[in-house]
Formats: sequence, C-alpha cells, structure tokens
Amino acid sequence: MEACHPMDDSIIHTNTLANHDFSTAYATLALFSSGPLAGQSAAVDCLALGARFELDCELAPLFPYINAVADSAQYYEKPVYIKFLLADRLCAFYSTEGAFTPVRDLAEAMDFLPTLLDFIRDVSRRRPQIVPNNKKYNPTSAVDIYRLLPGSNCRECGFATCLAFAAALSRGRTSMAKCPHMADPLEEKATYPVYDSKGNLLRTVSLDIDTSGLRTKISQKDARIQSLETQLSDFEKRRRANIASANAELPMPLTRREIQVLRRIASGFTNREISSQLNISHHTVKSHVIHIFNKIGVNDRAQASAWGAMHGLIDLLEN
Repeated sequence: MEACHPMDDSIIHTNTLANHDFSTAYATLALFSSGPLAGQSAAVDCLALGARFELDCELAPLFPYINAVADSAQYYEKPVYIKFLLADRLCAFYSTEGAFTPVRDLAEAMDFLPTLLDFIRDVSRRRPQIVPNNKKYNPTSAVDIYRLLPGSNCRECGFATCLAFAAALSRGRTSMAKCPHMADPLEEKATYPVYDSKGNLLRTVSLDIDTSGLRTKISQKDARIQSLETQLSDFEKRRRANIASANAELPMPLTRREIQVLRRIASGFTNREISSQLNISHHTVKSHVIHIFNKIGVNDRAQASAWGAMHGLIDLLEN
C-alpha cells in the first residue's frame, strides 16, 4: 500500500485520496461516550456513543471543498476543523483526526466509516469541479445578539422570545432579517477571495458596501405584498358573502361547480371552452347550464350573465 503523506497541492491534484484505503482510520477506530461533538446539532440524536479515528495524512487542505458541498457544514479557524452532516450523523475532521456520532456500538461505527471515507474520496476526486468555500464559522454569542434586540418578545420573528431568537441566530438557524425591529448596522462589508492559479486561497479583500437602498426596496415590496394579501383576503370574504346572499334567494342553491360555469358563461365562453377549462365533459357542462337556468329562473345565457352580475358573482373567475 502506498502511504498517504502530508497533503500538498500535487497530492490533491493527482487524487491520491480517491483510491487511498485509510487503513489507519480502521485500525484506530474507537468509541467515546462524550466529547466536543455531543449535543451540538439539533438535527442529530447525540444521546448515543460517538466514534473517533486517526488519519495518516493531513486533511485540512480539503476542508474548503468539504465546506462547499457537505450538508450543514461549519468550518472553524481556531482550532482548524470542520463538522457537517452525512447520512443523519454529525461528522467532524481535524487535520489528522476524524469523529462521528451517533452510533450504538463499534460494529455500527465500523459499518458507517466506509461511507464517511468514501465521501472524502469523492470530494477529493471532484475537487477541480468544486468552488471552495473558505468562509469560517465564527458565531456571535447569543448574549451579544440579545443586546441588539428590543426585548419585547413580539414573536414576529417566529420565536417565542427575543432570547430564543438570539440563540437561534447565534447557531445560524435563522436570519437577522427575521427581526423587523433590529437597528441598521453601522457599516457593512463584502469579503472577496483572491486565489492563485491552482485555486488556493491567498488572501481576502474586504470592501465597504451600502445595502440601505436594497433594504428600502425590500421593505417597500414587503408592504406591497402585505397590501395585496389584505386585498385578496377582503375580496375572498366579499365573494363568499355574495355567494351566500345569492343562494339565500333561491329555492335550491347553486353548487360551487355551477357558479364556476356561470362565471364563464358571463365571460362569453362556449360550452366547449368551459369543458376544456374545467376539465369536464361537454355533456356535463350542458347539464350544469340547464340546472343553472332552472335554479335562477332564466331562459338564456344573457339573462344568466345579468343575474350573476346583479348578485356580485361575476367579478373574477374561480379556478
């Protein structure tokens, strides 16, 4: 077996990891009952055991690529490690160590380890096609975030209290935009990566940005959406009231389908066109038209249209 020496660009480019058997990982696999992984992800049941193992190569150069493709990845800087979800397990890698949880016993850990190592091989193999994500996870404490909030527990953010919102925001499970009462930031920056010819991150450049105009536009659009939703709700209430009022005058009320047909009659559609729009047979449409005429006491389509307009039933087609 060819040993996997400390990883550098040439090793990554020749895909040494793609075929490496990681024998050291299997030989050093061991269980632990508690540790830095336990209980850190709500998506994983961490009440069981975890498993850790060693690597015979340095995996850190692959972290930005794992960060780009893994589910719920969090890439840390001090110390350098990455954690992510894979097959409902919380996995983590330091430079030369790995761990995952939960498992019930060593046999289950041994069954899952090939899945995890195959994932690493696959990321290494696809490295040229992956845009690396070098963003480090640097959470702000929930206490500091709470100081930015109004403390009113208004629940507009979807959380019961401001403290619960702060805790969720600290863990990256919600967005600042969810709190309508948070003050605008004093400054904002966009950080851009500078790569070398091999795609390695050399440095970053941060530029000041101003999103106040964007926030204003978003606020205006939100207000417009809310206004339209209110109008739609009011229209729906009026529509139902008109239907109830019209049916109250009839010996036998119009059915929902008959009202749909009546609206299309008033819009000038033929029976064949109504048949196509409502996905019912031409014969069924003809039967509905006869029932409508009999129920409202009219003799033709023009009279039916006039009756519908008088009772407020022809303002909008209903799907």
